[in-house]
Amino acid sequence: MSDIKDIKPISLVYSFLLFLIPSIYFVLITYLLIPFINSHLEIHPALSWFIGASLVFIPIFILAIILAMKDGYITRKQIFERFRLKKLSSRDWRYVVISSIIILVSTGAIMGFSKFLNIKFGISELQTTPPFLKFEAFVGKERFLLIAWLFMFFFNMFGEEILWRGYILPRQEVKFKRYSWIINGVFWIIFHICFGLDLIIILLPIMFVLPYAVYKTKNTYVGVLIHAILNGPMFIMVSLGFIH
Repeated sequence: MSDIKDIKPISLVYSFLLFLIPSIYFVLITYLLIPFINSHLEIHPALSWFIGASLVFIPIFILAIILAMKDGYITRKQIFERFRLKKLSSRDWRYVVISSIIILVSTGAIMGFSKFLNIKFGISELQTTPPFLKFEAFVGKERFLLIAWLFMFFFNMFGEEILWRGYILPRQEVKFKRYSWIINGVFWIIFHICFGLDLIIILLPIMFVLPYAVYKTKNTYVGVLIHAILNGPMFIMVSLGFIH
């Protein structure tokens, strides 16, 4: 017998606030704390990002669990069920693979179109790196910083996905039905406002394809995997200098 209780609907305003408040905090971290760390501590700029991002994603992770427990989901089994963290089926895996391909192709098309506009009309290309994420590739012992990245990466993937897709999306589904993933995607864009308009445009495919995939599969691990596949390898290649 399932331990999951009836999921309550969530209002548009409340779900908006659950995205907005962390978004404001994220802006403060990226534009105040990280520059402060870089100017006062002699550490690699990437480590400043890892520290700042961890201070965002760990609280998000904890908040998701607190909200679930507040709703009456106490045991580990209940929390996993509430967040829809369940074994991946073959259908789930298809959504992971196909969604990742669609996002990669769509993102590439956006960047390609931006390059075309630059060549043809002199319009500035979309910038992929905000100021707080600019750093030189790791060399020598700096590669050990990837250990710190892995810690942050875990809370990035699971923190965002269990709050946005594990806790909020199911409640949005009760309230907004087939439009829930669209609302979830729009609010997720707000969370990324600190990255700037250029990067938000580049991220538009994942902002909507990922919530749709989780909405269709009802499995939050689908979101975690898509998020990780598109985020993790790219960062590693950039940090090691394979991509400039």
